[in-house]
Amino acid sequence: MLKKHFSMAMYFPPGYEYEKEKNAALLLLGIGAGLSLRFFTDLFAAAEKLYETVLGRRVLKAGVQAVPFAQLVQGHWVFYIPLLFLLFTAIPWRYFYYYHATKSIYLMRRLPRHSILFKSCTQGSVLLAGTSVALLTILYLLYYGFYRLVIPAECLP
Repeated sequence: MLKKHFSMAMYFPPGYEYEKEKNAALLLLGIGAGLSLRFFTDLFAAAEKLYETVLGRRVLKAGVQAVPFAQLVQGHWVFYIPLLFLLFTAIPWRYFYYYHATKSIYLMRRLPRHSILFKSCTQGSVLLAGTSVALLTILYLLYYGFYRLVIPAECLP
């Protein structure tokens, strides 16, 4: 049985060095995710506001509500702006790759299916953006799970 191996090269122009772009996108995604870890300091500060010390014991304040999860993660999307900038500027960069690096733009325009040029310039960014969104969704679901673990059920908004 033959196994078909996945290759990202098919989503980029022929001969394009996509590894650098992929590594830069992963690095920016990692930096954004690392910076978003400040969520935990915000979470534990919000959880600390729910408690008071009475006779040396830590007890839950009466009738207090926790900060909503959406408010705790508000503004974390800013950490991913460099990643989005990279992915969207890569599209015209790949188009200019046909002009300058391979000088094959005229050949690409003569192909019977004109969509091949458009696809080879955009599919890589769409693939990396989709992968990033999937990873960020998993990350924020984990954040929500920690939120539900740390905040007592009676204090949830």
